[in-house]
Amino acid sequence: MHFGKCYNTYMRSASLKELVKSIFPPGPSAYSHPPFSSVEMGLAQIEAEGPDQLSADSLRDDLEWLSRVQRSVEAMCAIWLAELDRREREAPLPPSSSCVQWLEDTLHLTPNAAYAQLRTARQLEHLPRTMPAFRSGELSGQQVSVICQAMGQLHKTRLDPAEVESELVTAAHYLDPWQLHRHWLHLRYQADQEAGLEAEEEQRRRRWLRLLQTWSGGYRLEGELDAEGGATFKTALQGLMATLPKDDTRPSPERRADAMVEMAWRCLEAGELPEQGGEKPHLMLTAELSTLRLEPGSRMAELDWGPLVTGETARRIGCDAAITPVIVDTNGEVLHVGRSSRSVSPRMRKALNLRDRRCRWPGCSMLPHRCEAHHVRHWADGGSTDLSNLRLYCRLHHARLHPENARYRAGAGIQLSAP
Repeated sequence: MHFGKCYNTYMRSASLKELVKSIFPPGPSAYSHPPFSSVEMGLAQIEAEGPDQLSADSLRDDLEWLSRVQRSVEAMCAIWLAELDRREREAPLPPSSSCVQWLEDTLHLTPNAAYAQLRTARQLEHLPRTMPAFRSGELSGQQVSVICQAMGQLHKTRLDPAEVESELVTAAHYLDPWQLHRHWLHLRYQADQEAGLEAEEEQRRRRWLRLLQTWSGGYRLEGELDAEGGATFKTALQGLMATLPKDDTRPSPERRADAMVEMAWRCLEAGELPEQGGEKPHLMLTAELSTLRLEPGSRMAELDWGPLVTGETARRIGCDAAITPVIVDTNGEVLHVGRSSRSVSPRMRKALNLRDRRCRWPGCSMLPHRCEAHHVRHWADGGSTDLSNLRLYCRLHHARLHPENARYRAGAGIQLSAP
């Protein structure tokens, strides 16, 4: 492609050489002579001109040209890497001298990235249409990766390799990598439904989920779902994220995390999970009375024998929970376990829903089934559990009512007394 553009070739030779040295650090002497030095000098000359004085159209043209050069260099790297790999396989070397290890140590790639680059280089050797298109800059590295993955799966189908490669290379000229992958999925299923079904089953078998507790007490969620499971999960999240209070300034990732927690709360509250240890699964909060009263020097509360939470969080969770009083001695030995009872009974909650009809926070219209019961005067401080002392708040606004330390320290809080 010619853009009708030329750069000033009358730059002083000394300054151009200095620029080349700053951009390309000295290497083996072989690279100080053409054709390598010519490439370096040409790029340095383009760099010296700079983009400041170019029009927007010229900048776009230059970016397109530079991208084609970049793709061409990537293709050549694949050819060189495939040759190095072939020599090493013919004369086996220690693992420390393998191509993957060299890519990690010299080019500072991660093991996954190094192996992916080597795998692509091996496949490109056998793709007579893909490699020339990559070498000429017509295909991006991502598109080449999609084509290589598709061609690597052909042995599980009845499709003709030459026809598939030709179709994918042609389609890559007008499809981005995501669209190209979807095109391959359609192509495979239309020509060989059994192969498409087996690929779907393979994806389903790769599903996994890991929930790790961090040292700070939080949890890190990692995993991968198949298409059906992921779409189902996404639909549920979007359903809970659809209603957004006007004053909700949480970014989308934070709202998505909160929606996932709300799904878990709804599942627990429904009481339809199988019993474990003779009772329905539930979140256990263990807290001393002094913690619930936010007394200075009180200990943190504990969730499910693990993470520690503050008294403020314990008070919020305890606003509407099943409470079991336990009396212990100074050594922590249990002396008495009282009868469990809900701080807000089902009948009381129905009455509260009928009265408030939505979150009581000004301007919030969250419906009752997505709200929590809040004690205006907490039961740990002697507040009663009746309609006059209860309000409905959504989870977002309920949390804003419980950072109470500042209020207590200022002496403006309610008087502490036994419940």
